[in-house]
Amino acid sequence: MNNRKYFIAFISILMLLAGCMQFRTSPKGIKEEFAENEAKPEIKDIEVNGKKIRYVEVADGRHSKPTILFIHGAPGSSDNFFQFMKDQTLASKFDMISVDRPGYGYSNFGESVTSIEEQALILEPILKEYRSTPTIVVGHSYGGPVAVKAAVLYPDWVQGIMLLAPAIDPDHEKKFAIAWFGKTKPFRWLTPKSWKVATDEKYSHVEELKKMLPDWGKIEVPVTYIQGDKDRLVPYDNLAFAEKMIAPSCLKVIGIPGEDHFLPWSQEKLVTGEIFVLEKRIEASRHQTLSKDS
Repeated sequence: MNNRKYFIAFISILMLLAGCMQFRTSPKGIKEEFAENEAKPEIKDIEVNGKKIRYVEVADGRHSKPTILFIHGAPGSSDNFFQFMKDQTLASKFDMISVDRPGYGYSNFGESVTSIEEQALILEPILKEYRSTPTIVVGHSYGGPVAVKAAVLYPDWVQGIMLLAPAIDPDHEKKFAIAWFGKTKPFRWLTPKSWKVATDEKYSHVEELKKMLPDWGKIEVPVTYIQGDKDRLVPYDNLAFAEKMIAPSCLKVIGIPGEDHFLPWSQEKLVTGEIFVLEKRIEASRHQTLSKDS
């Protein structure tokens, strides 16, 4: 009898979580989030390869400033980077875009796309729209490899990469017991949609990262890599992988003692400062290239 009560309680909790843990902010919530902000967001929906993709944009519409494209982890959504998009110092210098990756937020919510390449290809219309100015792609966690793949696929449109605790090393990809619920019947249908998508990505991630191994030698733009050595979700060994795979002339590494995985929130000031540093590195690199060509 007690076991039955515990089981019913467990199922009830799962159902509650399924309704609450969506990891996204409604359009009304976005407007409220930016209510006191000088730079107002615009919510945009596009269709790419038959998939609805939503992104939030803070831009002046003139395409005269460098662009930052933020790519969130798993689970997550565009709201993971609103603290940066509300930063007036950044907004005065950059146009900023934060995208809901496929399956998250309002981009075909709950429908998994496990291919890293397909996720990067979905970014093409956004990158193309802003191609007249330098673009930095910023990827956190699972968004890291998507950012790298986008830079490889669109080298003329992406001029810089920032990786925040990225899951990039196929030999150090962790799986967690909680992911089992998202894969196992009957629990899968009780699992929040965002967790189902994250689980599907997790179970395919090693093979997807292996497919990317030839891509690393193609990176020729400035890269900033930031990670904490107490990250329990993405092993710190990923930092060594980046140092091995990315040319030293392109890579800047920042290891943070005692820091965990959630850098966009806990290290907002550092990340903001490093975005400006990365933009200067991009400018220096472009001038160097122009000098060689002249």
